[in-house]
Amino acid sequence: MTCHGLSFDIEDWQQLVDLRLDGTVGEPSSDIDECVPRILELCDQLHVKATFFVLGMLAKSRPRLVRSIAARGHEIASHSLNHKLLHRMTPGELLEDLRGSKRLLEDLAGSEVTGFRAPEFSVQRLDSPCFAALLEAGFTYDSSVFPVPQLRYGIAEAPHAPFEIQTPSGALTELPLATTRIGSWRIPIAGGSYFRLLPAWFIRRAARRADEREEPLVFYFHPYEFTRRWLYATGGFARNRRVGKYVALHNFATRRIERSLRAVSEQLDFVPLRELAAARLH
Repeated sequence: MTCHGLSFDIEDWQQLVDLRLDGTVGEPSSDIDECVPRILELCDQLHVKATFFVLGMLAKSRPRLVRSIAARGHEIASHSLNHKLLHRMTPGELLEDLRGSKRLLEDLAGSEVTGFRAPEFSVQRLDSPCFAALLEAGFTYDSSVFPVPQLRYGIAEAPHAPFEIQTPSGALTELPLATTRIGSWRIPIAGGSYFRLLPAWFIRRAARRADEREEPLVFYFHPYEFTRRWLYATGGFARNRRVGKYVALHNFATRRIERSLRAVSEQLDFVPLRELAAARLH
């Protein structure tokens, strides 16, 4: 049976809201301390190992969370150091961020960190210099490409199955996020709001078809999608109409996540993403 990838982007909702509000890095909320153990328990119940893309600024505040994830046998990978969009950093800033996050997470996990996922999937094209920077920083695979027409993100012409990206620094393995085809349209099913908005039967059918074609799917989720509280923004940020829609979207159907993930896991074999990347090399 084909192996598929299960991943979690370990970041805290309130910490990112504070960062967007005034550019400062505040303390993570207590949600992160409740949601990560909940995810680890779910993985134990499903008998799966996953990849946890950990944000560096969160790891600095919650080092024990990183250690607890690694101790349960899951893969630790990087979600950057400071959650800056890749295309808004200079080459020097990007390389410093990549190296800093890798070094920090390796010290905490006690194992090599080889995988990366860009904040907000901020890789805008397949010839982006960020791929060469990843190799230079010591990463061997990336999972930032969404092979769909761009809205906030996406690269329409990207392959939808694992592939190699050739750079001046060598070849980097890319593990794109899961999509499925409806007629001539390719739509995302990988996780986040897509996974919550689509009915479970649709995702299961798409997963079954991919499994029959032996095409690996990569899914992703966030800790705050497993919270039992309402996500919120405060102050002037909360009064921004655009932010209001953003908050509403992130609170929609979160209770469906766990049920749908359990259903999908019944028909797919999940492994950490490093195993998918290794399989691509052989």
